[in-house]
Amino acid sequence: MTELCFVSAEGGSAFMEELLEVVADAVRTAGGKARTAVGRYPEAGADTVFVVVPHEYFVTIKDADFPTAEQCRRTIGFCVEHPGTATFERNAELLSILGGAVDINHDSTAELRRRGIAVEQFQLGYSPLWDLWGGDLDSPRDLDVTYLGTAERRRSVLLGSYARDLAGLRTRLLTPPHEPMTTARVDFLPGKAKFEHLARSRFLLNLHREQKQTLEWVRTLEAMTNGCVVVSETSADVEPLVPGEHLVLARPEALGSVVAALADEPERERHLRSAAYGFVKSLDMTASARRLIDLASSLGSAPAADIAPARALATSLRNPEDALAVDTPSFDARFAGDRSAAGPASARGTALSARIAQRAAGARRVASRTWEPAAASVTGSADVDVLIVRRTGEVDPDDLANDLLTGSVSPRKVLVGEDGVHPWPRPRPYDVLLHDTPLGRGLTRNSLLERSTASWLLVLDGGMRASEFLLERLLAASDDVDVVHCPVADPVDGLVGALPPEERRLRTLPYLGSGYLVRRSLVDEFGGWNSEVLFEGLEDHLFWRRVAAAAKPTALVQQVLLRRLRPDPDSRPMDLDPHRVWAAVESAL
Repeated sequence: MTELCFVSAEGGSAFMEELLEVVADAVRTAGGKARTAVGRYPEAGADTVFVVVPHEYFVTIKDADFPTAEQCRRTIGFCVEHPGTATFERNAELLSILGGAVDINHDSTAELRRRGIAVEQFQLGYSPLWDLWGGDLDSPRDLDVTYLGTAERRRSVLLGSYARDLAGLRTRLLTPPHEPMTTARVDFLPGKAKFEHLARSRFLLNLHREQKQTLEWVRTLEAMTNGCVVVSETSADVEPLVPGEHLVLARPEALGSVVAALADEPERERHLRSAAYGFVKSLDMTASARRLIDLASSLGSAPAADIAPARALATSLRNPEDALAVDTPSFDARFAGDRSAAGPASARGTALSARIAQRAAGARRVASRTWEPAAASVTGSADVDVLIVRRTGEVDPDDLANDLLTGSVSPRKVLVGEDGVHPWPRPRPYDVLLHDTPLGRGLTRNSLLERSTASWLLVLDGGMRASEFLLERLLAASDDVDVVHCPVADPVDGLVGALPPEERRLRTLPYLGSGYLVRRSLVDEFGGWNSEVLFEGLEDHLFWRRVAAAAKPTALVQQVLLRRLRPDPDSRPMDLDPHRVWAAVESAL
């Protein structure tokens, strides 16, 4: 009997490894012989046929472990990518060296055949390995909405736009960077943890990646198998699913409001859950598994293909070890440091940078600083003081302060620093520190700190708006941690600050900024925020670098509870001489 050996790349995606295990289980159920392996092709008998996901396996394994031409001839490509993505094109090129191929998507099967590549359709269906729910319609679900998908600007902008619609719902958006995910982390749940998460979630939001328009079948089936109702942007290739019966499709811009409406229709939600689960249970993978067995048995003695071009392609696409996603957005809209393709600053830029620093240092010696107390005493219920600094280019903080003072949990007091901004004189419900000239965000924030008395500090910038549940959700996650933060919706970059603090990532990009709740004791331990003029715009980055370096415990609340207008600051040394300033960050730590 032909043996199918499903091989995943060491260091590859846990998602692909899980999928191949599901297919291997279906082959065994169909009466075939199957095993799984990780890494290089294992020792095999004369009747062994290998199965790999080409676009990932060949570009993830070490070059020394690349299969031989004869091994490739006895390999079936298991294809999962849709047309319209770079990974589909990579997959199509690599299939030329393999003995056969199957594909889980109708559109990609048709496109591969159009290109002259022989490929069989593999219909995914129900797997007991996915089902941690069991069909109990009365089982409790403590999460209203979830999202599972790697970060990408289009998706990120859309998720940010749903903030108001989802504000009152219990939401968890898992948006890991587009990198191979091998183990669990706060934004990536593999295997059992993912299925448990889906079994406690009412709705799954689904958005497409890049230019693809077809349904994400694996994610959809995993959700439906665990009773999580799928709400997706309009998709092709949904048959035999019936929109409105098994899932809900809508324009991408409307998904937030659609989910919010469905959350108020429990009977319809229950019907969708039941119908979808019944549909998935009716999808038997046995027939597809038998076709895979037959394909493996039919691989003849045709000569092996020349693997040199495919091997060269895989080598050119292989990422360096520990490579980081390049599409993670900076929290700072103008950042042009380590990730920038720009060359070193010009002599003029360096001179202007030095002049700005000199001017700011002089201003600090002579500038006037005035405190204006709040027009009325407002004392909230939480042991939290809010520190807001408004710099040139940021909007009036009145609306933000009102968001916080009228929220579901209100702070003890709000302290605002107007740094070189001259607000219209009027009564305000917060204490205001006025600087007649810009002195810097770090210095201004440290001045607000001196006036603060609470055990926790909520650190924000001018130009933000907050959900009424911001403080409530951050405090709920504050047990046993020193810092709690959440994604911030940006109108251009989508979600910024949406990843946990990682020292290796922070060394290349200031992707975390303001919008965090921090223990006063930690800020005191750090001696406040960096106030050097050279690092204007990097105060929060330096804070997060210290948090990561000291391994301080943090929590990421994965709901969009803050929005901001696109900041437009005056020129800073970081803008005029970015590489020199970024290099200087290391010596400041």
